[in-house]
Amino acid sequence: MANVETLIESIPEHVWQVSRRDFIKRLAGGLAAAGILGGSAAASPLQKMAEKTAGMPKIDIGDERFWLSVKDQFILKDGLALMNAANLCPSPYSVMETVFQYTRDEDTDASFFNREKFGRLQEDARSKLAYLLGATADEIAIVRNTSEANNTISSGFVLKEGDEVLLSDLNHPSNNKAWEVKSRRYGYKINYATFAKTPKSIDEIVKAFRDALTPQTRLMTFTHVSNTTGVLMPTKELCALGRERGVFVHVDGAQSFGALKIDLAAMGCDSYSGSAHKWFMGPKEVGILYVRKERQKDVWPSIVSIPWRDDIVGARKYEALGQRDDGAVAAMGKTADFHTAIGPDRVEARMRQVATAIKEGLGKLPGVELTTSMEPALSAGVVIFKPGMLHARKVYERLYSHHLIAGAGMGPNIRLSPHIYNTLGEADRVVAAISEMLKDGV
Repeated sequence: MANVETLIESIPEHVWQVSRRDFIKRLAGGLAAAGILGGSAAASPLQKMAEKTAGMPKIDIGDERFWLSVKDQFILKDGLALMNAANLCPSPYSVMETVFQYTRDEDTDASFFNREKFGRLQEDARSKLAYLLGATADEIAIVRNTSEANNTISSGFVLKEGDEVLLSDLNHPSNNKAWEVKSRRYGYKINYATFAKTPKSIDEIVKAFRDALTPQTRLMTFTHVSNTTGVLMPTKELCALGRERGVFVHVDGAQSFGALKIDLAAMGCDSYSGSAHKWFMGPKEVGILYVRKERQKDVWPSIVSIPWRDDIVGARKYEALGQRDDGAVAAMGKTADFHTAIGPDRVEARMRQVATAIKEGLGKLPGVELTTSMEPALSAGVVIFKPGMLHARKVYERLYSHHLIAGAGMGPNIRLSPHIYNTLGEADRVVAAISEMLKDGV
């Protein structure tokens, strides 16, 4: 059970907009609703958790006072509406302090005796991550980021001339480019599943993949949530399609890890990757790679260094990467505590609430073109839009320079990716700012 007090013990009293006691009470409600007051991890722990906690009281997702107190867990610049979770998230105060604490500790005494505890902390983090993601501890490797995890699969899954790999044209470059470069070396063929940037239905996406599969396809991989269009891929349906055809399925979870409630056992993928520095709001240069137990024999490690052993257990063989940032790896456990305490379902619901408010507001502005679907089944927290006839780069820059709203420029589009530290008032600020620029022609 996570200790709620330790999540907020170091936050100065003056930053609170509600009392510390009130926040602990609300967060404790999250612990109960998230089901971490008891139970144990199993093949699909999140499914069991849902069964055990059915009927338990839950925090009202619309209570802004609660979300303001969550926002105060972060040391965000005053007035800043940071909506760039698809690229980089801040860490809550408790995670920052965990990194600092263990970094200071290690620099004070770098002996083997003192550093021995980091192995235990890493295993503790692994167990918490597995519980959060609906996996077992032996299926989770703590690596450096999504790119490294994706490349572990593209380097470690054995392919030969004549084999085929199916990609989505919406995949992140760390996924697609890695396969394309290696195909030139090993001679396997790459095919692409393509569909409209704003698909009308799940069936449209599944059909694109089904039509692109061939008897020679051995692996397919797609990005769970596109960083360029915001489309949410139907993972269960695509993973089921892969299993039906005997195809290994790798899911790039860079835009879903920490944003969506994930149950990997129920999803049915063979592997899944994620970065802590994005929606998970964790330490920098740490990530996760999940490889389903039954498929670990099919994926070789791409880096073999300390602490490799020939009898290494499970997915740990993918994290023999040499010296690590011990404080950052240890802080993965604290980050998992933070998510679990609030509740993954609550994190997703809030993220969707703010993103939906932005989409609905922008959708009413004349000339604004939304690429990201309004349908919950086809979208998540990444919002892509074209600001009418305005120059997107200038709008992106003005959002920050005049309105202190930080998003991302994406060619002719703008990307906003809000998270749980954003408020509904900030969503209104975005719409007002774009409306003002459209009127002024800026």
